[in-house]
Amino acid sequence: MLLLTFDLEAVAPLAFPERKPGTQFNASLPYVPGGAIFGALGQILGAQNFDEALFRAIRCCNAYPVHQGDAWVRPLPATAIQPKGAERTDDVRDSLYARVCWEQQQPPALIYAPADNDGRPWEAVGSKLYTIRDGNLQYRSVQQRILTRVAINRRRGTAQEQRLYSLLAIRETTEANKQRVPTRFRGSVALPPFAEAQVRSALTRITHLGGRQTSGLGAVRVETPETIVAPEDARQVLQRVETMTRRFREQARLYEGLGGAPWSIEGSIFTINLLADVILLEHGWLPTQELSAGQLKELTGIEATLLRAFTTTKLVGGWHTLWQRPKPTGVAVAMGGLYVFQTNRPLTEEGCQRLAQLQIDGIGERRAEGYGQIRICDEFHLR
Repeated sequence: MLLLTFDLEAVAPLAFPERKPGTQFNASLPYVPGGAIFGALGQILGAQNFDEALFRAIRCCNAYPVHQGDAWVRPLPATAIQPKGAERTDDVRDSLYARVCWEQQQPPALIYAPADNDGRPWEAVGSKLYTIRDGNLQYRSVQQRILTRVAINRRRGTAQEQRLYSLLAIRETTEANKQRVPTRFRGSVALPPFAEAQVRSALTRITHLGGRQTSGLGAVRVETPETIVAPEDARQVLQRVETMTRRFREQARLYEGLGGAPWSIEGSIFTINLLADVILLEHGWLPTQELSAGQLKELTGIEATLLRAFTTTKLVGGWHTLWQRPKPTGVAVAMGGLYVFQTNRPLTEEGCQRLAQLQIDGIGERRAEGYGQIRICDEFHLR
């Protein structure tokens, strides 16, 4: 599988509501969902008699807002914390190592509740998008504005009485370095190598995305770079896993030196970070919030123990613009969540190659629509 990245520029305001269009003041998603890109590609490739089975093998990832010079943008992990009331990115810390090692202590009733020097409790940062530039963490976001529209009576061709409505849409410009620039997003499509030319051409032909297109919203411009981003190999994943395992051992030794219970880490510890909402099913039909050790073994063949899960759930659905019908509503694990696994033996390059492939394939249901994107040992944990 190849990873074809693309840059998407907003030419007009964009609206990607999570619920049925028409709800007053319904905020748009702060990114371009993979389902919108998947649907636009299907409309273009379907007219070219593109192979249906091959099209369903494509994985359209979400496109997140970027500034010029950003290499990537991802959701902030759920373990990110900061002092209550703080807003600077310099105050953001990762509680992963301290919290997991703390919960290995006895008695387990001790609650991990850090505070700063002034006694202010630390709290979760929440769902935000971030990148790292020059070693510093920076947030990325979009601005939304209220647009007021009036419904048109199709029989008379004039404004309909008592049919004034307002909606929230992503602005076509955003503020970067104290100046207004076009709002840009970066996403990717995982696809077989022999389908690259057709998919690349189809991406550049996408002109509108999202809802309210008949009201003047949704105009976009898509660009694809000439170079193809090679998927990560086993060595890159192994390096991050070894770094994370070393950090866990250092934290465990610190707690042991302070009088805590020793924790011997013989194997490897790694995280599966959720870069998008994930729809997980147990036994093929039962919604679940947990990626169990059995599911991991089924996907990768790696035997590991689930140490901790930092997750929350949400309802996901959608709206078929073409069919004018709602998509099935289901329970999903929200983006930013993560699962911490520990193996009895250190991971080899062969095991890390399977984890690297899992990053391309994703996990869960409806992966072609942007659900199920993951990353092994996100860079936020390695800062």
